[in-house]
Amino acid sequence: MADPDVETLSYERALEELDQIIERLERGAVPLDDAIAAYERGALLAGRCADLLDRTEQKISQLVVGAGGRIAEKPLEPQQAVREAALDLTAPPARRGAVAGDDIDPDDIPF
Repeated sequence: MADPDVETLSYERALEELDQIIERLERGAVPLDDAIAAYERGALLAGRCADLLDRTEQKISQLVVGAGGRIAEKPLEPQQAVREAALDLTAPPARRGAVAGDDIDPDDIPF
Protein backbone atom coordinates (compact mmCIF):
# COMPACT_ATOMS: atom_id res chain seq x y z
CA MET A 1 0.00 0.00 0.00
CA ALA A 2 1.74 3.17 -1.15
CA ASP A 3 -0.72 5.84 0.00
CA PRO A 4 0.18 6.94 3.55
CA ASP A 5 -3.24 8.58 3.84
CA VAL A 6 -4.95 5.21 3.41
CA GLU A 7 -2.47 3.44 5.71
CA THR A 8 -3.53 5.62 8.65
CA LEU A 9 -7.29 5.16 8.28
CA SER A 10 -9.28 3.17 10.79
CA TYR A 11 -11.29 0.23 9.50
CA GLU A 12 -14.54 2.12 9.94
CA ARG A 13 -13.32 5.21 8.09
CA ALA A 14 -11.81 3.19 5.23
CA LEU A 15 -15.02 1.18 4.84
CA GLU A 16 -17.15 4.33 4.91
CA GLU A 17 -15.06 5.96 2.19
CA LEU A 18 -15.12 2.75 0.14
CA ASP A 19 -18.92 2.65 0.39
CA GLN A 20 -19.10 6.26 -0.82
CA ILE A 21 -16.87 5.48 -3.81
CA ILE A 22 -18.97 2.45 -4.73
CA GLU A 23 -22.14 4.50 -4.48
CA ARG A 24 -20.70 7.22 -6.76
CA LEU A 25 -19.52 4.68 -9.32
CA GLU A 26 -22.84 2.81 -9.28
CA ARG A 27 -24.71 6.02 -10.11
CA GLY A 28 -22.62 6.12 -13.30
CA ALA A 29 -22.37 9.90 -13.66
CA VAL A 30 -18.60 9.94 -13.13
CA PRO A 31 -16.21 10.98 -15.92
CA LEU A 32 -13.87 8.18 -16.99
CA ASP A 33 -10.70 9.69 -15.48
CA ASP A 34 -12.46 10.24 -12.16
CA ALA A 35 -13.90 6.72 -12.27
CA ILE A 36 -10.43 5.23 -12.77
CA ALA A 37 -9.00 7.29 -9.90
CA ALA A 38 -11.95 6.32 -7.70
CA TYR A 39 -11.46 2.64 -8.57
CA GLU A 40 -7.75 2.83 -7.70
CA ARG A 41 -8.52 4.54 -4.39
CA GLY A 42 -11.23 1.95 -3.72
CA ALA A 43 -8.73 -0.86 -4.30
CA LEU A 44 -6.37 0.72 -1.75
CA LEU A 45 -9.20 1.14 0.74
CA ALA A 46 -10.35 -2.47 0.26
CA GLY A 47 -6.76 -3.64 0.83
CA ARG A 48 -6.55 -1.57 4.01
CA CYS A 49 -9.79 -3.09 5.33
CA ALA A 50 -8.57 -6.60 4.51
CA ASP A 51 -5.23 -5.98 6.26
CA LEU A 52 -6.94 -4.65 9.37
CA LEU A 53 -9.32 -7.62 9.47
CA ASP A 54 -6.43 -10.07 9.08
CA ARG A 55 -4.52 -8.44 11.93
CA THR A 56 -7.58 -8.47 14.15
CA GLU A 57 -8.30 -12.11 13.35
CA GLN A 58 -4.76 -13.04 14.35
CA LYS A 59 -5.24 -11.38 17.74
CA ILE A 60 -8.53 -13.07 18.56
CA SER A 61 -8.39 -16.08 20.80
CA GLN A 62 -11.03 -18.23 22.36
CA LEU A 63 -11.35 -19.38 25.92
CA VAL A 64 -11.57 -23.12 26.41
CA VAL A 65 -12.19 -25.20 29.50
CA GLY A 66 -9.33 -27.65 29.90
CA ALA A 67 -8.78 -30.70 32.06
CA GLY A 68 -9.64 -30.14 35.70
CA GLY A 69 -11.73 -27.09 34.85
CA ARG A 70 -8.72 -24.95 33.93
CA ILE A 71 -9.52 -22.05 31.63
CA ALA A 72 -7.02 -21.55 28.83
CA GLU A 73 -6.74 -19.52 25.66
CA LYS A 74 -6.07 -20.86 22.21
CA PRO A 75 -6.08 -19.15 18.82
CA LEU A 76 -9.47 -18.86 17.21
CA GLU A 77 -9.71 -20.93 14.04
CA PRO A 78 -12.14 -19.34 11.61
CA GLN A 79 -14.68 -21.83 10.26
CA GLN A 80 -13.41 -21.39 6.69
CA ALA A 81 -9.87 -22.40 7.65
CA VAL A 82 -11.20 -25.44 9.50
CA ARG A 83 -13.25 -26.48 6.46
CA GLU A 84 -10.31 -26.00 4.10
CA ALA A 85 -8.13 -28.15 6.35
CA ALA A 86 -10.83 -30.83 6.33
CA LEU A 87 -10.72 -30.92 2.54
CA ASP A 88 -6.92 -31.26 2.47
CA LEU A 89 -6.18 -34.13 0.09
CA THR A 90 -2.81 -34.72 1.76
CA ALA A 91 -4.60 -35.69 4.98
CA PRO A 92 -4.98 -39.38 5.83
CA PRO A 93 -8.06 -40.89 4.13
CA ALA A 94 -9.90 -41.23 7.45
CA ARG A 95 -9.70 -37.45 8.00
CA ARG A 96 -10.61 -36.26 4.49
CA GLY A 97 -13.95 -34.54 4.39
CA ALA A 98 -14.08 -34.24 8.17
CA VAL A 99 -15.74 -31.08 9.39
CA ALA A 100 -15.20 -29.22 12.66
CA GLY A 101 -17.12 -30.92 15.39
CA ASP A 102 -16.80 -34.46 14.00
CA ASP A 103 -14.53 -35.47 16.84
CA ILE A 104 -14.77 -32.90 19.62
CA ASP A 105 -12.14 -33.10 22.31
CA PRO A 106 -13.87 -32.36 25.65
CA ASP A 107 -10.81 -30.33 26.65
CA ASP A 108 -11.43 -27.96 23.73
CA ILE A 109 -15.05 -27.06 24.40
CA PRO A 110 -15.31 -23.25 24.14
CA PHE A 111 -16.09 -21.52 27.41
